[in-house]
Amino acid sequence: MHGGNGTGDLGLVLSTDAKPRLKWTLDLHERFIEAVNQLGGADKATPKTVLKLMGIPGLTLYHLKSHLQVTCYFNE
Repeated sequence: MHGGNGTGDLGLVLSTDAKPRLKWTLDLHERFIEAVNQLGGADKATPKTVLKLMGIPGLTLYHLKSHLQVTCYFNE
């Protein structure tokens, strides 16, 4: 872990800000991309299905919705 609250093998890392935010590590992002690709790409993947497929304790729909938007933005 990197100084945050972690769960699972990937160790979710939360910032120490007043409002903790999830820090997307390379391993976590790669797992996210794998799940999205398995579901047919960003156009077909939904946050709920990605969450189920990733199966990482502590990861929420809020985290995935935000990351899916950022990932789609940078892929344009």
